[in-house]
Amino acid sequence: MLRRNISAVAVVATLALTQQACSSSSEPAGQPATQAAAPASATPVPASAPAAADAEPSATAAGDSTGATAGGDPILAGRRQVVIKPIETTESIVVLEKGKLTTTDGEAEHSLFVFTPHNGKYLIKTAKADAGGEPSCLGIKSNGSNPLTVVAAACDTSRAGQLFTVEPVGRKDGEGRPIYSISNGDAFLQLSGRYGVIAQELGDAPLSTTYALVDNGPSTLPALD
Repeated sequence: MLRRNISAVAVVATLALTQQACSSSSEPAGQPATQAAAPASATPVPASAPAAADAEPSATAAGDSTGATAGGDPILAGRRQVVIKPIETTESIVVLEKGKLTTTDGEAEHSLFVFTPHNGKYLIKTAKADAGGEPSCLGIKSNGSNPLTVVAAACDTSRAGQLFTVEPVGRKDGEGRPIYSISNGDAFLQLSGRYGVIAQELGDAPLSTTYALVDNGPSTLPALD
């Protein structure tokens, strides 16, 4: 009888050890995969995410800088030649005739211009070069007690009288083009029946002349270095 009991105990003990061994071998099988998966997903993300975040603002800043220089508009980036069309007249356009800026409803020596940006302002160049291969620039001329006029001059970015401010006035013409004011310092380019186009300080007077810039194709002037 004693021998049978010992044998029974041995069988039970063997079964218990076998079950424990099976339990021990199956439990670690799933554990390493969970631990390996966690480092794989956690470790690279903190390392790469800041790098991507750091790169993104740099690219955006570069785009903003470019946009600020050219306004995002090829007409105001020196790449297009345009007709300067006063909004307040029906037929006339701004032209450079015999060295002086005026308006006409016919043909003129220079009727196309290129707006070339420079430090937030613009040189307004003739789209056609002269005999020497250089364009002329519009510049302000003092006439004593008479109004300031606008004339042709050799382009020179150091001359304040050649650097114009071109600002949208918040309206568009009938073709959907933006409408601009054009000024030099405190003097705005205005139409004068007697003097052509003059530069006039407005004081409390309203702005009476605004302009649309009508695209007439790519500029043929050589690009500045």
